[in-house]
Amino acid sequence: MFKDVIGHREIKQRLIASLQTGRVSHAQLFTGDTGYGSLALALAFAQYVLCTGAKKEDACGECPACKQMRKFIHPDLHFVFPVVRKTKSPVSDEYMNEWRHLLSQSVYFNLEEWYAEMGVEDNAQAAIYTEESGNILRKLNLKAFESDYKIMIVWLPEKMNQECSNKLLKIIEEPYDKTLFLMVSEHPEQIINTIQSRTQRIHIPPLEKEEIKQHLIAEQHIAPEKAEEYAHIAAGNWHRALCLLHESEEQVYHQEKFVSLMRLCWERKMIPVNEWVTEITGAGREKQKNFLAHALRMLRENFIKNFGINNLNYMTEREKNFSVKFSPYVHEGNLIALFEEFERAYNDISRNGNAKIVFTDLCIKVMQNIRP
Repeated sequence: MFKDVIGHREIKQRLIASLQTGRVSHAQLFTGDTGYGSLALALAFAQYVLCTGAKKEDACGECPACKQMRKFIHPDLHFVFPVVRKTKSPVSDEYMNEWRHLLSQSVYFNLEEWYAEMGVEDNAQAAIYTEESGNILRKLNLKAFESDYKIMIVWLPEKMNQECSNKLLKIIEEPYDKTLFLMVSEHPEQIINTIQSRTQRIHIPPLEKEEIKQHLIAEQHIAPEKAEEYAHIAAGNWHRALCLLHESEEQVYHQEKFVSLMRLCWERKMIPVNEWVTEITGAGREKQKNFLAHALRMLRENFIKNFGINNLNYMTEREKNFSVKFSPYVHEGNLIALFEEFERAYNDISRNGNAKIVFTDLCIKVMQNIRP
């Protein structure tokens, strides 16, 4: 329900008004990090559309449709999301139990948590495969069971392969009557232009700091001072705020690997560097990508720290402790070069590049820039 979605009052009102006035766009693209509430808003809007009770500013929460939505089992609501190939014809239905279980835990999560829920192998890459297009067309060709509308929520459509995207162009442009496509994307620029042009984009901005703070106090029973700190570091991302409450193994791992990488590159010890590369390449590709994203954030935070403007820094205590001595080594003379190398490594890993070559090259480039 909309009341369970943090913030975004104007967007909620706009979505409600679109249904009340009969001006619902048949294909909508919610863009923004899942932690900002993009998926949460899409689900709340789907419930509002499917609700059969007395709905005004929100779904009633009591009708049979709303009760089904609480368990994500409404027969007129369908899901598509990235999956790993475990059969010749991989489709989302194979992982529907895992998907509903993750949604029941929280509608604010990231791709790595979805990987963990699926129980995928380290180097597996999730995608929306060609076979999914046939599944989508089959489902939407059926008559609605209990509602006037049929709704298809597509999480991370940027993971859709080219053939699947092309097969869906016609139905997105000329959908069946009373059919809604709600796409939730974190990287809309990666969606093919012909699909982007057929959707109404709804940009979901980061949450307000005060909204996160108040929810931490009310729902997580955090002291106001600590809630203020977490809300600041979260930078508008509710999922990140929750992660800060219980520092995950992943967060600790990324920071420890970043610290060790910087120290080894400063000392220019190639044998330990090779050992570091061997360890990081033993992790899965998603973990490697998340580490590189963490490293890019750390470069930004350490550079900003040099200016002494604390309210522009978003670091945990663990990260701050290392930055005290490290931040002077990230400056105007090397920041751009370091950023480019880490971004290049991220793109190469995303394209299934050889991890050992990518990370070895990255380490050499960091050595050259961190201590010329």
